[in-house]
Amino acid sequence: MLKGIVLTMVLTLLCSFYAHTTFANQPSQTAALEDVIRETLLQDGNDIKSSVKVKLIRLDKVAQKNYYIALFSFKSHSSTYLGEASFIKENNEYQYAGGHGYGVNRINQTTITIDDQLYSVIYGENFNKRLGSISAKFVNKTFKYNINSIDSPYFVHFQKLPTTNMKEIYPSEITCYDQKHHKLTWHQCARVK
Repeated sequence: MLKGIVLTMVLTLLCSFYAHTTFANQPSQTAALEDVIRETLLQDGNDIKSSVKVKLIRLDKVAQKNYYIALFSFKSHSSTYLGEASFIKENNEYQYAGGHGYGVNRINQTTITIDDQLYSVIYGENFNKRLGSISAKFVNKTFKYNINSIDSPYFVHFQKLPTTNMKEIYPSEITCYDQKHHKLTWHQCARVK
């Protein structure tokens, strides 16, 4: 009986230590990702001041891949920007994968290539939950897909594409719909803040 109590106490302490260590590492990983993104923005040379503060909003993993998209925001020259940066996770650390983009629109798109497979990435802010769904239609008009039920304030959506030819898919035409399935103008979709 005494051995069981001691074993339970030891297991409780170990679980507590593990949980504390796991949660303690998260803020440092967030800060590290924000620092990498900030340095990358400064290297762009797009007149971004060195005092810029980057805020990591979310980190999303591509299904069945070791590839992540970090959604971030920052302010510069009285404008708020929303962007994405690509990372690969190796040895439990995130390494910058060399791709990023940002803009003043609250809905954006990009493409990424992972293991010779092309993906469309649509990301954005669902300000006041105004968006219900998004439809993406590609230049060649033979491929389109929908993002249904956007219920979080920020989102990142990955779609594996049936081609590796960028000319067939970029740029895509994005159409947004509200919660009642009414079509929104581009300004209502992407520029509301």
